[in-house]
Amino acid sequence: MSHPVPNNPIAPIPQAERLQILDALRGFAVFGILAVNIGGFAAPALFPGYIPAKPAGSDELAEILMLFLAEGKFYTIFSFLFGLGFSVQMTRAEAKGKDLRSFYPRRLLVLFALGVLHAVIFWLGDILRLYAMLGFLLLAFRKRSDKTLLAYAGIFLVIGFILLAIIGGPHLGGEKIPGLDILAMARQAYRGDSFSSVVAFQFFGAFFSFLAIAFTQSGTVMALFLLGLLAGRMKLFEQMNERRSFFTKVIQWGLPVGLIFNALFILTEAPWLSSLGFTIGAPAFAAVYISGLALLSLRPFGAKLLAPVAKVGRMALTNYVLQSVVCSLLFNGYGFGLYESVGAARLWGFTFAIYLCQIPLSVWWLSRFQFGPLEWLWRSLTYGKRQPFLIDK
Repeated sequence: MSHPVPNNPIAPIPQAERLQILDALRGFAVFGILAVNIGGFAAPALFPGYIPAKPAGSDELAEILMLFLAEGKFYTIFSFLFGLGFSVQMTRAEAKGKDLRSFYPRRLLVLFALGVLHAVIFWLGDILRLYAMLGFLLLAFRKRSDKTLLAYAGIFLVIGFILLAIIGGPHLGGEKIPGLDILAMARQAYRGDSFSSVVAFQFFGAFFSFLAIAFTQSGTVMALFLLGLLAGRMKLFEQMNERRSFFTKVIQWGLPVGLIFNALFILTEAPWLSSLGFTIGAPAFAAVYISGLALLSLRPFGAKLLAPVAKVGRMALTNYVLQSVVCSLLFNGYGFGLYESVGAARLWGFTFAIYLCQIPLSVWWLSRFQFGPLEWLWRSLTYGKRQPFLIDK
């Protein structure tokens, strides 16, 4: 039986319809993700039994800055933007008379596959797999009322808090697993000069790392998915001029809340208190960052300043994976072999250096191509059709 070809097929969002502020937020989050993740590339911080040496001097200050300004804030921003992007895609699909479910599950499956490859080859801390899995749950909320979304966002935050506290809080170094010295295995793999040994170790660990990430982050991620979906419905960023007072109030309330609860997160090791500080403090600071950049983008100087950052955000998936490639080469034994030899202060230097290279690279790439390479692959597999890649001069 033949089927008519639709006159208005689903396709990626045209560049002319993209909001620069959303790409700028993604680009900013790419920097923050690197600031946090680089510590996991430089040392076995992800593994049970790891107890880092107490930092001193500039390293101690750098570690505090990372925890206070970055830890937990940027995957929160990405989660919010994921939910908002879901809302945008749903609106566009409905405008074309399409059902989001006709293509969105395939989009999530492709993202999950990319996340698995990323975890096995480069970075066990990959979060793409979690986004993909929770994306299926997000589909169930697409028609729920605004009040329901808010209520469930609160419920998921509470769930996230409880799960984090149960395992010992965000500062948990992790107890060794009886009969299995994961820490020694990690050091042997990452200090060695064999790429295949690293891949074999990460193949073994990818499932368990996913379980750990899902257990500790699912609540917050799902809550921010729902808040992003709600923000998309409200057209919060399409109407930023009219919502200036809203963004200002978010900063006025979010900043003191974030300061208090992030201080609680850093200064106490009591599982329930530190978990409470993290669960509230990280989203509060994320909201401040989002609102601050939104207000900055409304100023001509701010919009110009954020334009190159938005280029990084337009190819956020590619840049996220590229950071893993670069960090793997820097720290693993098959590259420059800097594993467990770089302090927190120097890690900030590496973070800025890598990101400052990604900005001109993204600007250059997008002057020639419509998408980042992984974005192009993701879209092509999602829509079942090879997407245009080169910019038509």
